[in-house]
Amino acid sequence: MLDKSPELDFDQNLSDFIKILESNTLNLIMHSDPFLKTSFLNKIILTTNHPVIYLDFDLLFSGYVTSNTITKSKEMILYQPNRNKLLEIIKTILVEISKKKSMLIIDSLNGLFNLYHENKDAGRLVNSYIMLFCSIAKNSNSCILISGLTRKKNNENWILSITGRHIIETKQMNTIWLERKNSSFIANILDEKTIPKKSYKIPLQSELF
Repeated sequence: MLDKSPELDFDQNLSDFIKILESNTLNLIMHSDPFLKTSFLNKIILTTNHPVIYLDFDLLFSGYVTSNTITKSKEMILYQPNRNKLLEIIKTILVEISKKKSMLIIDSLNGLFNLYHENKDAGRLVNSYIMLFCSIAKNSNSCILISGLTRKKNNENWILSITGRHIIETKQMNTIWLERKNSSFIANILDEKTIPKKSYKIPLQSELF
């Protein structure tokens, strides 16, 4: 739970929220429910007018696509990276996002770390990948969404669940905490002290729940 609950803005078609996402190159979507996160990302994909590149590390989204619960957009490229294929996929994505404005979804930060769980420099390696994506995406006005299964440690710092790693911290990023309230998403835009400065109420997709 968050420390403060600001007034909710109802955003039926996500137009205002998409503007928030595009105001910074990098966006961190924090959540405690992978199924809620997947439904939310799919809603964003259906709303954006730009090509989408989806890096699916936890394979939940891909599972929905395979079962035909989610219909894959023709404007979306879906990757299911493993450690052997990741560098080649990254090269391909860098070329794509350098050509035209796109949305890159990295789902999830936990899954990306898991690829390198035996590497003592995993944190530095993952941050290098993200900063490389950001530097190229910025030139084409593309935006990057990174999901992370998170929790608060001692009611103070946000960390990635299970691994205990600290989340990405940079001023040049929108940090969003996603939660569910009845039949809606609540997308909380957090300030530097992780207090909601604005919250959006967005209808859920009932077919995923």
